[in-house]
Amino acid sequence: MGEFQETRYRLRKGEKIMGYMRKVSNDMILYSRDSFWWNGRKLSYEEIDEWTGLRDKNGRTIYEWDIVKYKVDPDDADQEGVILWEENRQTFGIRDVHSELFIPLVINGLKMFNERQLKVFSYLFLNPELKEKLNIRD
Repeated sequence: MGEFQETRYRLRKGEKIMGYMRKVSNDMILYSRDSFWWNGRKLSYEEIDEWTGLRDKNGRTIYEWDIVKYKVDPDDADQEGVILWEENRQTFGIRDVHSELFIPLVINGLKMFNERQLKVFSYLFLNPELKEKLNIRD
């Protein structure tokens, strides 16, 4: 039997973050309002954003729909992108806001960015004009 991989989720009602969920094992699901204190009490939510498995330079967990400042090369200037799930490639990546280039976060098990190259600064669900510009649907 394979090892269980913990998964995390951000729970929302529209633009409001209601809390977080961790699936620790097949039998144990924990909830938190602040991603710090966890218990088994379910939270009310309508939408769910999946954790990418990565953190940014401030230690924040990075979820799909996050808007990040990123650097492909640590010496480059910051670029802006949105964390999205690419269905065709079955992977999370950054879709650049200006060039619309998609950069997978992990390729063949190798992380394309380290924490120092990523910083979450907003959410796509708070920026409908950007969502429309990038032609992104839920």
